[in-house]
Amino acid sequence: MPEERGTGESGHKVAGRLYAALSVLHVVAASGRRLPGAERFTGKDSPQGRIQGLRSDPYDDLLRAHGRPGDHGKAAAEAFRAIPGLLPPRSALHDTISAKELDQFTAGYETQLAEYRKSYGSLLPD
Repeated sequence: MPEERGTGESGHKVAGRLYAALSVLHVVAASGRRLPGAERFTGKDSPQGRIQGLRSDPYDDLLRAHGRPGDHGKAAAEAFRAIPGLLPPRSALHDTISAKELDQFTAGYETQLAEYRKSYGSLLPD
């Protein structure tokens, strides 16, 4: 798998990181939203399908989060700023992925989510 933007990470891992950033942004925008559990990711999923499945608009989520109390706006801003650096290559956004690609996507998701949990864990329900 080719490295992405000199990070040493595959495109599928970068896609997982992007999905985590978008998921966090979506969750902190409104109460009652939950983060997707990585254990539910399957080979029938695709990074593109997962990302589109959030059915959110990052800008709208950012605005909504800034209207909430506490660190919601701060968490949203951090996730929003990360998005451009987490855009995977188109080759990582095909319809189905192999078991290895799924593992990479999941690893990226969990790695990025762990970074957000360090700062905003109380805002990110399981």
